[in-house]
Amino acid sequence: MKMSRLYCLVLVLLTSLFYLNDFSNMYVKSWRWWLFIDYVSVKLFPLLVVLWLTLSKKMRLSEFGLTMQTMPSFLVAFLAVTLVGTAIDQNGYPLIANLPGYAALGGMPAITNPIWDWIDLTFGLLMVGIFEELVFRGYMHTFLNRYTQSPFVIVIISSVAFGLIHWSLGLHAVLITSIIGAIFMITYLRTRSLPAIILAHFTINFIDFAGVIPKSVFNFF
Repeated sequence: MKMSRLYCLVLVLLTSLFYLNDFSNMYVKSWRWWLFIDYVSVKLFPLLVVLWLTLSKKMRLSEFGLTMQTMPSFLVAFLAVTLVGTAIDQNGYPLIANLPGYAALGGMPAITNPIWDWIDLTFGLLMVGIFEELVFRGYMHTFLNRYTQSPFVIVIISSVAFGLIHWSLGLHAVLITSIIGAIFMITYLRTRSLPAIILAHFTINFIDFAGVIPKSVFNFF
């Protein structure tokens, strides 16, 4: 298989299920089935694809953004991305509330089992951070860099692609997650390393969903 075809195939394999997965927000009412679909489609499947590519030596881990980073660089990247991303996540929606758009088409069913709820808020959100970053920052950069070296183009395309995986949550959610995705990619272009961004991604989501840290701490509007 020619390398260009391989890279295109990998892009389709890694991204398509993220867009299709949002249909479960619209039609799946059982949280057990929702979790099953989510964990298989956008956690297990990307893991298997990455393992296949790296173990068969078709691609390197560095092409997914998994490279080492000095501890000072890691801490600065983690803290900066977490604070900026959380500020955007917690304050962005009121700022764009008057923009035209469409309402959320569905959402995740409430998990009524407290054990499974906590598992999803910890392990599940960590997996979200890992695989969304591997796909929409690490691999997306590798793919786009074959066609353009423009940081602006890479940031715009990758952030829009990332925002659109949240399409079922409404246009405002797409806009906010696109902006946060741009912050993630700008940081990745600076560091060429994903671990700090992955941890920041998890932390932003944990603050938003877990209710452990009061959101009022980050509300400015």
